[in-house]
Amino acid sequence: MKLPQFNRTLRQLVALPIVLLVLMAGFLVWQIAAATQAQRALDHSDQVTAQLQELLNLFIDQETGLRGFQLTSDPVMLDPWKNAAGPIQIDFANLHGMLAGDNALLKSLDDLEVRYNQWLGFANAVLNQDPAALKAAGMNQRGKAMMDGLRASAAAMLQHEESLRAERSRHARWLQRRELVSLLLSAVVVGLLMALFTRHHVHAISASYLRRIAEITERSDALSESQQWFQTTLESIGDAVIACSNRGAVTFMNAVSEKLTGWPLAEAKGKPLEKVFHIINEQTRDKVENPVERVRRLKRVVGLANHTLLIARDGREYVIDDSAAPIMSGAGKMIGVVLVFRDVTEERRVQTALVASEKLAVAGRLAASIAHEIHNPLDSVANLLFLLQQEDDPAKRAEYLRLAQQELSRGMQISRTMLSLYREPKSPIQIDLRELIEGVLLLLDRRVQHQGISMETHIAGDLAVGGFPAELRQVFTNLIVNAIEAAGPRGRVRIGMEHAESGELHGAGAIIEVADSGPGISPEAAKKLFQPFFTTKGADGTGLGLWVSMGIVQKHGGSITLVESRQAELPGACLRVFLPARTLAQQVGQPAA
Repeated sequence: MKLPQFNRTLRQLVALPIVLLVLMAGFLVWQIAAATQAQRALDHSDQVTAQLQELLNLFIDQETGLRGFQLTSDPVMLDPWKNAAGPIQIDFANLHGMLAGDNALLKSLDDLEVRYNQWLGFANAVLNQDPAALKAAGMNQRGKAMMDGLRASAAAMLQHEESLRAERSRHARWLQRRELVSLLLSAVVVGLLMALFTRHHVHAISASYLRRIAEITERSDALSESQQWFQTTLESIGDAVIACSNRGAVTFMNAVSEKLTGWPLAEAKGKPLEKVFHIINEQTRDKVENPVERVRRLKRVVGLANHTLLIARDGREYVIDDSAAPIMSGAGKMIGVVLVFRDVTEERRVQTALVASEKLAVAGRLAASIAHEIHNPLDSVANLLFLLQQEDDPAKRAEYLRLAQQELSRGMQISRTMLSLYREPKSPIQIDLRELIEGVLLLLDRRVQHQGISMETHIAGDLAVGGFPAELRQVFTNLIVNAIEAAGPRGRVRIGMEHAESGELHGAGAIIEVADSGPGISPEAAKKLFQPFFTTKGADGTGLGLWVSMGIVQKHGGSITLVESRQAELPGACLRVFLPARTLAQQVGQPAA
């Protein structure tokens, strides 16, 4: 072989490996760039999914805080609400940045934000004690429907992102396989020309590839662990959760429901709900309708009846409340029922104790007035009996006897009114509101006269409602005493009562207004007026009077609201009480009060 040919061949032998190495290097760079881009797309999907999941958790936190506040009216229950408000706005901003360029998801995100703002408006109305919101029919159902729509929108975005991730994952795996095949072929071709020279590079690339596989595996394990952690969190929430099939067979129970019912999931699974979830009425001890049957019949969310008592497997009793909801398939068919409930036994005991304490406080505040009111008739009777002993004229003796009987009747009326604060029928009865309010005013008469209060009463006759007399006496005693204290010495208090026609949100009944000439209530105090332990009287108030009164009126199916006084000469506070003509628990044919 000639030197030029040898040189040409040598140059080819030298140039060929260089060209192959350059081509292989360029090809590998392209493959790695494609794989890196695919991995970035996967990472982006994971970040979007995690951000959406965090946003959904914050929605749940705010809903939980709102529900706890509705049930207990305790501001502490709003901590999850407050803690989630800021992060939600941050998450929305982050998602807008992440989804830039994806018009479909941006549109879904805008819809999600609109739904959230709508639900937030509803929730703020509830927190601000908006009368229109509180009186609205199906308030809680509308709030839940808004939250369900919010969750559905978030779930749809998650599903869309997961489908994108699955597609990107398939593309990434295809790129990985293509990269592996290309790498092997290039290694074989280049290895024939310069095996030793390329061996180091092949090992380096193989090591890099294995590291990438290890990183992907580690991330997959971390994602799986995160999903398991989230599932465990759901299974261990504070409320008891029982899921049933469409036929009422238990399929799932969390730890709280196992504790309250006394049934472990392993034993309860497959059994009828009535056997595991045994509920009765707390007052009548009668069996309560199975919530699964109610959901199957009504095809909607239903709440447990008031005074529902859960009988555990070991005989323990728990007062519970909450709701049952249908589980619907994508085709709109009900495939099961989920029951969510909580133990409110201790909460009921605390509320009962607070009500009893406030009742005793009312009696204590009236004690001095009542003692004076009873002493005056007795003192008059003693004087009349003395005059009767000294008098011989039959006409005057008869007059003295009549006056003595009149004073004794007044004393008996006062004592009966006082005793009625403690005597309570077991079921609602018909109550004459005029007689009830006049009895309260009789107990407060000395206090009114002592302070020089001008008491105006405009009470319509023949107005009767169904209820518990002692409880309603406590309500009006609280309201009238508050008005007297707000009006101050020589102030004015007006009590008005009129018939209320049947409306869209309530039936027929009576409206009672108590207005005073005091300084009124500030907007800040009005927001907390019916919360427990809130008082504007400083050390002289317990903060329980209006809260207990609201509970009693709501028990009767009515409401208490703060309204603007319609009397220009009475610029102070005006509280309006609505009482329906008949309570839900009232029976036909009860005797009159």
